[in-house]
Amino acid sequence: PEAPAITDALPGMAEFLPWGPFYGVFVKNGTPDDVVATMTAAFDTAAQSETFTTLMANRGNIVMNMSGQEAVDFLAKWQQVTAWALQDTGAAKVSPEDLGIARP
Repeated sequence: PEAPAITDALPGMAEFLPWGPFYGVFVKNGTPDDVVATMTAAFDTAAQSETFTTLMANRGNIVMNMSGQEAVDFLAKWQQVTAWALQDTGAAKVSPEDLGIARP
């Protein structure tokens, strides 16, 4: 609550909002499908529990509960928006274009 808004430091970020960090659980490429399925089911169950949803709501978080291609697509879009928001506000040290990150 005491942290200033990102737009205080980078006013140009206003055009990219809503934006923010997120929490995720990841496994490396090549993890066996049965392991991924077991973990996905376990985290899906946990993400729907009243205890967890209440905790997240009390912290101002939104539970998205994504997996598979939906999560891959979200991460790709988040990377694009983040990289180009930093570029367009003058905060980036390296152009996203130089890193092969397409403009969203």
